[in-house]
Amino acid sequence: MDEEINEYTINKLAVKKTILLLGMLLSICTSAVRAEVNPNFYIYLCFGQSNMEGNAAAESQDQTSVGSRFQMLATTNFDSPKRTMGQWYAAVPPIVSPAGKLGPTDYFGRTMMAALPKDVKVGVVAVAMGGSPIEMFDKDKYQKKLSDNPNEWWAILAKQYYGGNPYQRLIDMAKKAQEAGVIKGILLHQGCSNNGDPNWPTMVKKIYNDMLSDLGLNAADVPLFVGETLHEDQGGACWYHNTVIAKMPSVVPTSHIISSEGCPGNGTDPWHFNASGYRILGRRYAAEALRLMGRELIADSAFVMPSSMKKFCCVRKLNIPTQLTAVPGQRIPVIATYQDGHEEDVSGQMAYESDDIPFDANGFVPASGEYDGRVVAIHTDFSRKQTKVNVQMSVRYFPFDENCLRPLLGTATFNKDERTLQMKANSGIGWVYDGGADMSAFKYLVVKLADKQTCGAQVRLYGQTDDFTKNYATGPIGSKTLIGINLESLRAGGKKLQPSDIRAIGFFATKEGLVQIDDIYLTNNDDFTSDAVLSLMPDEVSPNSPVYDLRGIRVGTEADLNRLPRGVYVTGGKKVVRK
Repeated sequence: MDEEINEYTINKLAVKKTILLLGMLLSICTSAVRAEVNPNFYIYLCFGQSNMEGNAAAESQDQTSVGSRFQMLATTNFDSPKRTMGQWYAAVPPIVSPAGKLGPTDYFGRTMMAALPKDVKVGVVAVAMGGSPIEMFDKDKYQKKLSDNPNEWWAILAKQYYGGNPYQRLIDMAKKAQEAGVIKGILLHQGCSNNGDPNWPTMVKKIYNDMLSDLGLNAADVPLFVGETLHEDQGGACWYHNTVIAKMPSVVPTSHIISSEGCPGNGTDPWHFNASGYRILGRRYAAEALRLMGRELIADSAFVMPSSMKKFCCVRKLNIPTQLTAVPGQRIPVIATYQDGHEEDVSGQMAYESDDIPFDANGFVPASGEYDGRVVAIHTDFSRKQTKVNVQMSVRYFPFDENCLRPLLGTATFNKDERTLQMKANSGIGWVYDGGADMSAFKYLVVKLADKQTCGAQVRLYGQTDDFTKNYATGPIGSKTLIGINLESLRAGGKKLQPSDIRAIGFFATKEGLVQIDDIYLTNNDDFTSDAVLSLMPDEVSPNSPVYDLRGIRVGTEADLNRLPRGVYVTGGKKVVRK
């Protein structure tokens, strides 16, 4: 019996030692795997629909080798070039899927890799389907969306490339990527299939939070970069969705909007950018990611720039007038011509030196006051080359200048020499102060007309908004030719409109006609008759508010709503069903 006990005890100890040894070996193996995670391998997840998938044919400059520092993780199998799902490859297009082409991920990664130290690698993990609604990336909604629309192109792509579950494929590949590097951000480009849907930001928030939870990430460490759709002036049909995208930071505080302003469309359809547009948009995604890291949009000194990238990234000349007029709170419009011939608005990349005009750190004209003086406009391009232009500048609150006086609603123009506003029905025009104008040093805004207006004109003052259909104080001009507006009594949106932060001042007309302005200025003097003083009140619910269809095309005003065909429309940022 003792011998049996001893043998049992010895066997038990042997088993314990074996388990302990296996545990130690497992721990060592796990540590070895964890040791392979490179903290300098920055991973970015990318998802969306066709613009994220890439829709432009890659050109010769896009096919050049990017080396080993910019890589893509294949999220499906490719035939040409041959790629296997779950494996890393050099990131040359198509990056996202076999159905994709050149897209924003290409120059996002190239720019990031070039701007970061040479020991940092950049990887992208992308899942996108042309035409896909945002619900296909909601793990609780995709099945119904797929079953209800089995023959849609995006549904076919989802089944063909992602096993019918795009969200889970992105999560699975992201976990694979986490074995090699660290997820630093998420890029989204989607919206055309949900154009104008006011619930879109909330849907994106859920998907973003699900991603963070499923991957064990913190929002503070993984910002969300949301790209705008094609703008209206570039032929975009879904431009209205950009007003919805603009609300993302208020719904997801760690989200950042990537502007598509000036990114050219392909000229053949109303949804997609051309190759140059994708390069610019991709670089803007990178610029924001770099900014959050405290880095500039400048190539690292150790990076040897390929000639094709140098032509795309390096400025040949700046197009800026040597004499110009600006309004307070404005960024000076500057267009750069690059070595490859394309042009870009670089207003947000400029620096200014002046002994006469105190520009702020972000390159805005000072918010308060009027100035005259000499300015040196300075641009530093991606290769660190500086271009300087000497400019003689005037800053005025109400200049009759094409850079300052802009249409706000509908179709309205002006005659600079005659100081006449040429109004169409339900149109508006005015001065826009991009960074906000500070008028708190003045008591009155005074408008003097050369003649009585007959177009049902109103004066409107706006707080901070990019939607000039709302958030304004307004007052009818009527038969008056001298109007004094008390800036201390303004209200808009149910609250006081602060004269220290005015976004725009303009005129709105209900009928076609002229508004002939003799003078418009700010003052503290009561140099006008007291019966002409207006205390402007809010007028946010207006029969003249524009109505859009779900393609983002304006189809009328609130007054026309009952005469429109049955369907779903967008007005005031909300969907309205016409039954």
